[in-house]
Amino acid sequence: MVEFMPKFSVSGIWKRWRESYPKDGTKLNDATTVFTGYVPTMYTRLIQGYEAMDPDLQAASASAGSQLRLMMCGSSALPLPVMQQWEAITGHRLLERYGMTEFVMALSNPLKGVRKGGTVGKPFPGVQVKILADNDGNEGVGELCIKSPSLFKEYWKRPEVFLYLFVLLSNQGVIYRGGFFKTGDAVKVDEDGYYVILGPSGHFRMLCLGLPDKTYGEAVTAIIVPNMELKKIREKDLKPAITLDELCSWAKQKLAPYKLPTRLFVWDSLPRNAMGKVNIILY
Repeated sequence: MVEFMPKFSVSGIWKRWRESYPKDGTKLNDATTVFTGYVPTMYTRLIQGYEAMDPDLQAASASAGSQLRLMMCGSSALPLPVMQQWEAITGHRLLERYGMTEFVMALSNPLKGVRKGGTVGKPFPGVQVKILADNDGNEGVGELCIKSPSLFKEYWKRPEVFLYLFVLLSNQGVIYRGGFFKTGDAVKVDEDGYYVILGPSGHFRMLCLGLPDKTYGEAVTAIIVPNMELKKIREKDLKPAITLDELCSWAKQKLAPYKLPTRLFVWDSLPRNAMGKVNIILY
């Protein structure tokens, strides 16, 4: 049985777990056994809710949470401190995995085995993975490509949207290479064969990353190296090369609101091994 809540509720989730596993050691017939925390922010909020409880309620909540069989997280990178704090409270080491609507799940940390923080694990059985090397000479780093039995063909009744969206993500203007789907995400593989998502791939002079944030776990942050000619023109008018408002005005035409940067840094150059670089000229 799958149970859906009308909306995310910190107090509601903790209460549901306590009801599922009362302090007398019993277990309800309809007890929650698996929790899919869709985004890391959910766990950040649950931790905040836990910290606001009195000691007796904390003990009951932690005990109940520890009895679930599995807890998962996805959609974006889980900050290691959040993973460690959640494990200290409930005893659960969150299972991180990687997927997209276009092919469902493709990589995951193991159900039984080592779950490495900061990684999305290894390919599922039947899933093939290739890494298209980037053009900056970063060894072992490149765009993640997936070949899976669950890979979709196109958006229903909207094939032109599929072509438009994903040609933009491709350097060569192609979607598939030998049946592999180009995800648009840059990855590397660590010494144990676990995949680490580094961010969007491509050739931009903008670096996007997450900086620690108390409310959301991470805040979307942009670091931009502006076009030098544009920078000189703006400086003559006593204006910065680019402002956060200008960046968001441009980006909101291409990104969902929750993906827009909330912080901006303007640098003269980016590290050679920085990922997610893109050339952008704003007029």
